[in-house]
Amino acid sequence: MPALVLLITLNILLTGCSSGSFGEPYQPPVTPDPPTEVPTYGKVLGHVVMETSYRVSDLSMSDGPGVVVQGTTSTKPLAAAGGPEYRDSDILASFQENTSREEIDRLVGSQGYHIKRVIEGTGIYVIGISGDQDPVRAAEDFRSNPLVRHAQPNWVGRVTEVSDVGVSRIPNDPNLSRQWAIEAMGLPYAWDKTTGSSSVTVAVIDTGVQVNHPDLAGNISSGYDFYNDTSQVTDHNGHGTHIAGIIGAVTNNGLGISGINWHVSIMPLKAADDSGAGYLSLSEIIEALRYAADNGADVVNMSFQIGGASSGEDFFMEEAIEYAYNKGVTMIAAAGNEGQQWLAYPARHSKVIAVSAIGPDLNRASWSNYGNNIDVAAPGDSIVSTWPMNTFASASGTSMAAPQVAGVAALLIAQGVRGPENVRRILHDTAMDLGTPGHDEVYGWGLVNAHAAVNGALITNMKVFAGDDDGTSVTPRSEMGSPAAGGFFEITNVEEGSWYIYGWIDINSSGVVDEGDYFGRTSSKVTSSGGVLTGIELRVSPNVGSGITGTLKLNEGY
Repeated sequence: MPALVLLITLNILLTGCSSGSFGEPYQPPVTPDPPTEVPTYGKVLGHVVMETSYRVSDLSMSDGPGVVVQGTTSTKPLAAAGGPEYRDSDILASFQENTSREEIDRLVGSQGYHIKRVIEGTGIYVIGISGDQDPVRAAEDFRSNPLVRHAQPNWVGRVTEVSDVGVSRIPNDPNLSRQWAIEAMGLPYAWDKTTGSSSVTVAVIDTGVQVNHPDLAGNISSGYDFYNDTSQVTDHNGHGTHIAGIIGAVTNNGLGISGINWHVSIMPLKAADDSGAGYLSLSEIIEALRYAADNGADVVNMSFQIGGASSGEDFFMEEAIEYAYNKGVTMIAAAGNEGQQWLAYPARHSKVIAVSAIGPDLNRASWSNYGNNIDVAAPGDSIVSTWPMNTFASASGTSMAAPQVAGVAALLIAQGVRGPENVRRILHDTAMDLGTPGHDEVYGWGLVNAHAAVNGALITNMKVFAGDDDGTSVTPRSEMGSPAAGGFFEITNVEEGSWYIYGWIDINSSGVVDEGDYFGRTSSKVTSSGGVLTGIELRVSPNVGSGITGTLKLNEGY
């Protein structure tokens, strides 16, 4: 039995043992994994400027607003301050709802006044008064009658006084080389996309237009003279003819100048008398604005001002602006030429696009007004355009800046953009920022950029990122960001290292940086080590034969 005893004894020994009987079982030492290195990511904050590829001109700035007619040397100012504030022969009045014409006739007659006419569709009466009465006092007295809704003088407005990047489409007009504004606003590149459309109508409320001018006639549609009540819009001043040429002189005809729109319908609306002094009456301005809205105008240019710095908004003009705006009309107006920090009226109206003037050096013209409500800036100094008697003239003033914007607005509308606020937004978001980064009171959102505008190259659609390139492909090293309106951007998850900052708008959605795109990178690399880098300035230009050549691709996965 020894074998059996041994087996039972071994079994007892094994079954009676616990893990603690002999201590913890042996385990080999574990070598810990090396600590995982956590990537360091940073952030970059900066500002981007969309340029127009304009090479700043060395043309000298003019001394002040005025006109130099071709072939003469003397400067002629237009409608300088100090003229009549209002017409001394009449006042404007409207009456309470349901007031009959008989009651109105009786009230007007009882004051010794007479009704000259009623502005169609407005209920505004132009009421003649005797020559020995002060229109301001007459309007105040008339307004005290309970039947009168509003009465005021017939204010007088005045016109706001009035040179090598490779491109693929250059017209053959002989004075093009003198038109520095064309290049400054990137128009030759815009013309590759559109040269305008005769189905777009731009109304010019001004001193009239020489409709048979050889460099204008092909783009003039029917208009009206509200002072003389006739369809003949003879320009005794020159201001209106000059404005019309900026917007739409016939282009590529081997004659004169190039208009912003090669094809457009200019509606000349004369609101001035025949004195040639450049003064416009409020009653005629209101009639012209409503006429434009009722007769298919897409854009209205208003290169005039009513009142001065202390003048408030005008009751009847406010109604006319609202009327036109509600009909979808885009209204553009000049900021004024006093060189002061206030905007002329109607430019300061919230539903009108206000334009300040710059010179060939892209600085504010010293005589241009400015203020918080400026929308954009445009060339306004030494602007060559059409002039009566089949001639041409160089003129300076915010009067010349406004039609630059009106012309670009017409190009946008020819591209299918509709509605004044859509036009305004595109002008804002494609402008070349000048002065203080972002919107400022001198340049607004910046210089009007026609090429970016007609291509829909909104700054808010730009991709901004950190990365590197070998001249053929770009490798992003951060998230893709997009600037806000005004150009301020934030790039997140920037890898540790030294990188360029890039800005890119893929105009044709090709996926590569090619002809026509907006593209740029910082001149030197920035170093990211996990913190926040600020104050980065990035300038982006149209890729149209200068700067980056050929194409760049983003590496796979981006």
